[in-house]
Amino acid sequence: MAKINFLYRGIKEHGKLSVRLIHGKEIDYRIGSPISSKKEYWLKKTTKNGSTVYKHRKLQDLINGSSSAELKAHKDQLEIIQKSILNSFLNDFNNGIPITKDWLKSAINKFTRNLDTKKDIDLASSELDKIKQEEQEKQESIKNTNLLSIAIEKMFTKYQTNFNELKKYKVTHGILLKYQKSKQQIFTIKELNQDFANNFMNWAYLDMKYSKSYINAQLKRFRSSAVKAYEADEEDIIQVSKTLRTFTKFDKVYKDKIVITLNYDELDKIDNKVISDPRLLDAQKALLIGCETGLRYSDLNKLVDSNIKNVNGVNYWKFRTDKTDALVQITVTERILYLIRKYGLPQTNYPNNGVQLNEDIKKVCAAAGIIEKIKGSKATVIKVNGAEVTRNIVDYHPKHELITSRTFRRSFATNYYGKIDTALITTITGHSTEAQLRAYINNHDESNIARTKQQIDHFHKERKKDKNDIKLTVVPKAGNE
Repeated sequence: MAKINFLYRGIKEHGKLSVRLIHGKEIDYRIGSPISSKKEYWLKKTTKNGSTVYKHRKLQDLINGSSSAELKAHKDQLEIIQKSILNSFLNDFNNGIPITKDWLKSAINKFTRNLDTKKDIDLASSELDKIKQEEQEKQESIKNTNLLSIAIEKMFTKYQTNFNELKKYKVTHGILLKYQKSKQQIFTIKELNQDFANNFMNWAYLDMKYSKSYINAQLKRFRSSAVKAYEADEEDIIQVSKTLRTFTKFDKVYKDKIVITLNYDELDKIDNKVISDPRLLDAQKALLIGCETGLRYSDLNKLVDSNIKNVNGVNYWKFRTDKTDALVQITVTERILYLIRKYGLPQTNYPNNGVQLNEDIKKVCAAAGIIEKIKGSKATVIKVNGAEVTRNIVDYHPKHELITSRTFRRSFATNYYGKIDTALITTITGHSTEAQLRAYINNHDESNIARTKQQIDHFHKERKKDKNDIKLTVVPKAGNE
C-alpha cells in the first residue's frame, strides 16, 4: 500500500517540507517541496537514555486539543495534498506509467500550485472561515468548561435526587455570582487557589456579614465542584491550581460554638404542660420523642409497627434514614413507651421543610416556661450594602426562640453522653468517632472532669465493697472417731 509522508529536516524554525513516497520495496522517493511549515509543528522534544532528542511527528499526530486554528488549517491542507498525490499515484501506477522521482516532483508541483482562480480563492477562503469558526467555538467551549460557576452547575445534576444537597449547591452558586459581580470578574476553576480563598473570606465576612462556618461551607463546595469537574474531564482541558486541594479556610470556627439543648428538667416541663391546640400538641409530641430518640424530624414518621423488630424479647425499630440512608436501630425503652402511650406514635402532619414545625416548637417551649435569656445564634434582619438581609447573629435571646428541630438530636446526644455507651449514641447520630460526637454537642475535655471523677470514685467504691464482702469459710478439723 502506497504512503505519503511529510518530513521537516531543516534546523531553522521555519522551512520547507520534504515529501516521501513509499510503495513496497521498489519505490521509496523523497523530494523537496515548496510547502512552508514550522519546526515546532513536527519536532517534539523528549529524552532518551538521559539525552535530549527530537521525535518527528506523523501528519495524523500534528494537532491536539489545544492546537491553533492556523495549525489545523495547515494540517487540513497537507491532508488534501496527501490524498491528491496518492489518488494520482494509484491511477498512473495501475495504468503502467513509470513512477520516478520526476513523477513525484511533478505531482508535488501540481497539487501545491498557487491559487490562481477566483473560484479556488473563494473556496479556500470559505474553508478557512469554517475552520476558524469551529476553532472559535471549540475555544469558547473550553473556556466555559473551565469556569467555576459551570463546575458548580454540574453538581446540580449529581444531586438531582438529593433535595438538601441540591439546595445547598444552588445557594453556593448564587453566592459565587454575587462575588463575581462585586469583583467584576468571572472566575475559572484554576483561579480557585489560596489567594481566591483569602479574598473571598474577606468579602464574605467583612462585607456580607456571613458567619465563618457558613463561609467555610461555601469554600468547601467550591472545592468539591472543581475537583469533581477535573476528575470527570476526559478531554484533559480543565486546568486547576496546585493549591486547589490544600488552600486553607477559617480555622477554629467552632471554638466558640453555642449548642442549644433541652435537659430533662426542661423536657419534663414540656411534658407536664397541658396543650389543647391540636397542632401545638403535635409539635409537643415531635419535640419530646425527637429528643428521646435522637432522630431527625424527617425520620420520626418511621417509628411505626411495620418497622418493629424483636431480639431476645426486646422490641426495636429498624429502618434507613432519609438524609444519609444510614441503617438505624431505636430501642423501645420504657420512656419511649410512656411517651407513645401519652401522645401516640409520632405521625406528624408537618411539611418536610420543617419551617412550620420550628415555629410551633418555639411556642410549645414558651408555653412551658422555657424563656430565660441565654446566649445563642438567631436569624436577624440587618442591613448589608444598604439592603436588608437575614444573618445569624449571636446575642442573648429568650431560650424558646433558639429552639429548632436540630435541638432534637443534640439534646439526645448531650443528655445521654456519659450515661450510656457512646457507641449506642453514635449509631443514632452517625458520628464515626467519639471526638466527632463531642464536637457535635460542644463537649470539651474540661467538661468531662466531673464525670471522670464520678466514674473513678464509683469504681473504687464498688471494688472496696466487693473486697469487704468476701467471707472466708474455715473448715473445722474432723474429730477422732
